[in-house]
Amino acid sequence: MVMPAMIGGSGNWSVPILIGAPDMAFPRLNNISFWLLPPSLLLLLSSALEEVGSDTGWTVYPPLSGITSHSGGAVDLVISSLHLSGVSSNLGSINFITTIFNMRGPGMTMHRSPLFVWSVLVTAFPLLLSLPILAGAITMLLTDRNFNTTFFDPTGGGDPILYQHLFWFFGHLEVYIPILPGSGIISHIILTFSGKPVFGYLGMVYAMINVDTRAYFTAATMIIAVPTGIKIFSWIATMWGSIQYKTPMLFAVGFIFLFTIGGLTGIVLENSGLDIALHDTYYMVAHFHYVLSMGAVFALFVGFHYWVGLSGMPRCIPDYPYVYAGWNALSSFGSYISVVGICRFFVVITITSSMERTKDVLQVLGLLNKIQQHRNGWYKVLQPFIHLENFQLSRRRKVM
Repeated sequence: MVMPAMIGGSGNWSVPILIGAPDMAFPRLNNISFWLLPPSLLLLLSSALEEVGSDTGWTVYPPLSGITSHSGGAVDLVISSLHLSGVSSNLGSINFITTIFNMRGPGMTMHRSPLFVWSVLVTAFPLLLSLPILAGAITMLLTDRNFNTTFFDPTGGGDPILYQHLFWFFGHLEVYIPILPGSGIISHIILTFSGKPVFGYLGMVYAMINVDTRAYFTAATMIIAVPTGIKIFSWIATMWGSIQYKTPMLFAVGFIFLFTIGGLTGIVLENSGLDIALHDTYYMVAHFHYVLSMGAVFALFVGFHYWVGLSGMPRCIPDYPYVYAGWNALSSFGSYISVVGICRFFVVITITSSMERTKDVLQVLGLLNKIQQHRNGWYKVLQPFIHLENFQLSRRRKVM
């Protein structure tokens, strides 16, 4: 969702306007790039209808994604979906690079281009570099599943860890791809609502470029901290003074806070020794999601508010002009979805807690049952002695 909205939506709409171009360089290439996404989405959704679905996680690691664990066609449908979306992204990247380099208006040099244009350009290059690696990895997985190759099967001399290495050669670049257009959007919001040019324009430009020219290995991850810190401090310096606290600006401030937390946890991961201990743990998951799930999605919200908005749709009023009826219905529909999600959350919590209580009750009943069994067993052992004691008591009573 983030990449089609950031690049396909905001990029295709805003980049030609920001550089003074009439349209993208290759409109038909743009068209096919878009129309590859619906069949990709259809294949991904249809995988859920095949047997138990593609229960492999988002990384599609073998051997869980192998033919022995998923004998149906669900994983094959997911691989086909990834191929189509990858081709779509590559075509879009070629279009953006050509447009930005060749179709800028008179006087619009590269160093005068807005930061969002730079962020889209810098995003397009790692997309072109990283997606073929993923395509190769999932193609090898596809042949393992359908043509009896053993790239990732140890019984045939393969290695499942090879897939993990290939995936993260793609993934280590890819994790920065969604956040870069977001940083460009945030720069526009902050300079607009701060009423001044962004602080350190050239530093911001080369900070974005430096993020994607780093080495792959963990020891070089500290390089990322420098340009990221430059961007954070440039945003804060730009905001110094009078700020208009409109909705986009509030989202931008939230983005800076979440992005800073994600960046600080990333600095911890730059230590090679710690990274070995923290790899595949929830610390890594938290770092990843602070940067992407919350940081990039906040940037997506702020871009929508800033460039698209709701056409001035007012809030918290009893009545509004008829022209806003469609937007109001859309907002209402979104609130219904939120209510359904909240209800489902509470249902899951209730079912889970009731199952825990039921399990506790069953455990107590089982313990009582075991105690009763032990008591019955001891009673059978001691029964002759009990009868003997009763017999002796009765004889004493008769003698008395």
